[in-house]
Amino acid sequence: MLYKGDFMKVSLYDVAKSAHQSVEFSRSIDINEPEVLKSIGVIAVENVFVTGKIEDFDSQFTLSMDCELDLTVVCSRCLNEYKLHKKLHIDDVITKDENSIDGIVAENGIVDLSMVVVDEIMISMSMKSLCSENCKGLCSGCGVDLNKEECICEDDDIDPRLKGLLDLL
Repeated sequence: MLYKGDFMKVSLYDVAKSAHQSVEFSRSIDINEPEVLKSIGVIAVENVFVTGKIEDFDSQFTLSMDCELDLTVVCSRCLNEYKLHKKLHIDDVITKDENSIDGIVAENGIVDLSMVVVDEIMISMSMKSLCSENCKGLCSGCGVDLNKEECICEDDDIDPRLKGLLDLL
């Protein structure tokens, strides 16, 4: 019940006319939206495997899908790349109304599973991706990665207006 041989798209027409009014799928898919994901620090998406079902309940379509994938992400503190394995679960309604803000929009009656996964990745990522909780980041003075080496900057970044307070200590 895939749309014209495309492994990432499912036709709602095929779902509605199937004997059980549902289509189950289990497959690897490719994610072809790297520019969208780069805005949140994701460089690469690999090994994407989705399992799920699209069902028709009196012309109300629903999607239930589990997804496992590997991401290459840039750490927000030290700017190093690291690998992240994610498991995502999606339960949502599917709408044909392109102006709707609720649910997954099926353009021309076609659900693009890769775009559903991209949207879920964007929702699931934290605002600040860290390679580890103890990441020290980069030195604001010299730019050295503090996880790998010590900073050689002198600690004299004292505001001259507050320099008199040092004498009190």
